[in-house]
Amino acid sequence: MTESSSDSIFAVRLREARERQGLNQAELAQRAEMQPSAIAHFEANRRKPSFENVRRLAKALDVSSDYLLGFKAMTAFRNEEKLTKGDRDYVQGLIDKLAGEGKK
Repeated sequence: MTESSSDSIFAVRLREARERQGLNQAELAQRAEMQPSAIAHFEANRRKPSFENVRRLAKALDVSSDYLLGFKAMTAFRNEEKLTKGDRDYVQGLIDKLAGEGKK
């Protein structure tokens, strides 16, 4: 992967994660305690985020930093990042219940 393609992965994944949450750039900026112009710059691939900004954005979007950065994140199941937080919590509850039953 070249540097430019790894940079564009962040921009694409940031935009996709934001849109999946139904947020505009200003709303994401507010959640992440950042300026809306920063989100616009990141999504347009004009600026690179600091590690702290990646962390804030991941937390605000309820995704992993690895996902935003384009690394293959370890998930409980395929396409986990496409689910809402409520759906992920529900599935995690099922996993926890099944894991608990297996310990009997």
